[in-house]
Formats: sequence, structure tokens, C-alpha cells
Amino acid sequence: MPQPVKLKAMVAEVVEHQPGLRTLVLKPERPAPRFAAGQFLHLAIDSYDPASHWPDSRIFSIASSPDTRSAIHVTFSAVGQFTRRMLSLNVGDSVWLKLPYGEFTVETSDAAPAVLVGGGTGVTPFVPLLSGTTPPQGPVWVLYGGRSPEHLIYRDTIERATKTWPHVRATYFAEQGQAPNTVTGQLSVYELLHAAQALNAANRAVFYLSGPPGMLQHFSKELQAHGVVLPRIHIDAWGD
Repeated sequence: MPQPVKLKAMVAEVVEHQPGLRTLVLKPERPAPRFAAGQFLHLAIDSYDPASHWPDSRIFSIASSPDTRSAIHVTFSAVGQFTRRMLSLNVGDSVWLKLPYGEFTVETSDAAPAVLVGGGTGVTPFVPLLSGTTPPQGPVWVLYGGRSPEHLIYRDTIERATKTWPHVRATYFAEQGQAPNTVTGQLSVYELLHAAQALNAANRAVFYLSGPPGMLQHFSKELQAHGVVLPRIHIDAWGD
């Protein structure tokens, strides 16, 4: 993987999906280094002086295609002091980025089909895999859950992938509210196991988990209780 670099970037677009739930489209001063699906960046709002220390920053999964390194997408939910401050960012403002980081890289193959489990903005590590021009190398099943159908903000991206690549499939869940082709209720470990079985890979599938910490702990524990060994469970520690 490339060594992380520091880049100044301009806010080119602000997309508000729901109150407090936004995506920033960032234009770095030069193309970002190559990154893999699942990697993350450090974002700083305050100016960076190379002669001084890196300013206060937070970690966000890169939510854009590796094919387009001239624009980096970051999706966030304003739940803490730093992310609430990010709500004040407008088009034309500058931020600083350090990237890429992370070993939570999503890899697929015929020998190890992937079950991608994204809760809330935890789906973002999977977006680079599903939004690029290169298809995943093996079968993929995406399980994407949100508070409501309106919170499934990357559903269009996933559905384009399922229409483009037959070996990519997806199921959507909303804790409340109803929408076509959406399961009302929370994800359960049985949905994860069913996805692996549907891929004809009950004993081979690799589970990638990203979302709220409680969700990660629950699914990891439940998968192990159902006989899934730890090497087949990958957790994104920087989820929603």
C-alpha cells in the first residue's frame, strides 16, 4: 500500500441526505494516493502547518471509487463535537487529509465469497468496491441496514452494482418504516448465515462487518457461536 500523504482539499459539494447526515465531496490539491476498498483517512478542519503538529482530526472511511482519485467522498453523521463542527463546512472551504490508512480491505474471490454487513454509515467502506469500474473478483452479498429507508443513502450505488454484476446481490433492512424490497426490522445473524448459504459458501464465506460498535461485537460473537472461525470475520473498528 502507498505511504500516507498529507493533502489540502477543497469542499466541492455538500450533500445533506437527512438532518445531520451528510456527504462531503472533497477535491484534493493533487490526485490522492491509491487506496483500497475499506481504507480510511484522517480529516482535519483546522489549517495544517508542516512545521507544526497535525491538527485535531477524525477518521472516516473513504466512500468513493478508487478510479477517481481527484474527488474523495466522506460521509458522516453529526453525533459528536467534531462531526457537529463539520456541519459548518461549506462549498469552497478547505480541509486537510491524511491517507490512506487501514488494513480493513475488502477482498473477494471465488474461493472466499464475501458477505458485507453495513449498519448506517458503516456501509461506506464497501462503497469503493461497489462503485468502481472493476467488478469484485468473487461473489458478494451486501446486507445494508439503516434506521429508516431514507437512511439507506447508498442504496442506489449498491443497486447499480447488482444490475451491472450478476455475482453481486444485496438485501436491505430498515428498523422503522416500509419501502419496496426492504425488510422491516433489524439485521440478525441468521440473515448473515443465510447470505453465506445463498452464495453456496456456508463454510467458506468471509464476513466483513462495519457499523456501530455494539453491532460489531454482537455479530462477531454470534457468528463464532455458529461455528464461523475468527479468520473469516473481519471487523472495521472505525464504523459508524
